[in-house]
Amino acid sequence: MRDKSTISHILVGLQFTAIIIIAAPFFDQPPDRLQWLAISALGVIVGLYTLVHNKLGNFGIYPEPIPDACLVTTGPYRWIRHPMYTSLLLFMLGIALYRHGWPKYAGMLLLTVAIFGKMHREEAHLHMKFDDYSDYVRRTHRLLPKIY
Repeated sequence: MRDKSTISHILVGLQFTAIIIIAAPFFDQPPDRLQWLAISALGVIVGLYTLVHNKLGNFGIYPEPIPDACLVTTGPYRWIRHPMYTSLLLFMLGIALYRHGWPKYAGMLLLTVAIFGKMHREEAHLHMKFDDYSDYVRRTHRLLPKIY
């Protein structure tokens, strides 16, 4: 497997920069907006459900698969190929909506760009690594069941 490229390092850096922008308190005080945290809670549930089926050590933060990774197609992976990205996007969206401010929405846009970049690079690598990945792609969606 190739070493991680500069683009992969940039995408991971963008991802963590966006998370900091969204989560950092800057100087805004959230108004009574607790309902938005339900989206974050859904993200946590999706993430935990994913970890039940894809154990720590079978994936990393870079889009290149780890050398001894195995293809997981159970649990949330039956419907979507990237449930951890879905989990992260939901979690951070809830925080951005709760904190409500243009830096949070800019951070959310940055995070989305980074995740989509990572997702597309990861899929290119997975097509090369797993012979049955093309079949898996045909029967699943990327982030949202029956939508995308």
